[in-house]
Order: sequence, then C-alpha cells, then structure tokens
Amino acid sequence: MSKSTKPIVIEEPVIDPRVLDSARQHLFEPKPIETFPCRICAEPGASEQSEGLCWVCRRLKISAWRDTEVQIPMSK
Repeated sequence: MSKSTKPIVIEEPVIDPRVLDSARQHLFEPKPIETFPCRICAEPGASEQSEGLCWVCRRLKISAWRDTEVQIPMSK
C-alpha cells in the first residue's frame, strides 16, 4: 500500500520581494572599501582591515614575524 502525495503548490512568494532584492544587493554588490595612505610608505591602498598598511608593507611585516620565529637563539 503506497500513498500518493500531491506536491504542495504555493501561489504566493514565501519571501517578500523587497527583502529578497535587499539581500541580493548586500550579497552581490561589493561595498566600496575606504582606503588610506600606508603608515610606512604612504602609498594609497591601505585599509582599516590591513592595520593601516599597504599590501607590500603588510607582507614584509608578516615575513619579518616568520623570520624571528624560525631563528634559534645561539647559546655557548
């Protein structure tokens, strides 16, 4: 014995179209990122997320941190 079920048909949209449009705008339209001059070299392109550093200075900072972690202190 198998029951046959009829698919449920919804005539009205589940989500309000205005809410759906607003969500699409937030997801698919990138927000402009405000940029500042770099604190080290004054090149434009730094952002608050990058600690006020351009991408070059930020990479140099990260590389310097890695170098100091890798070095083993010499002892006699």
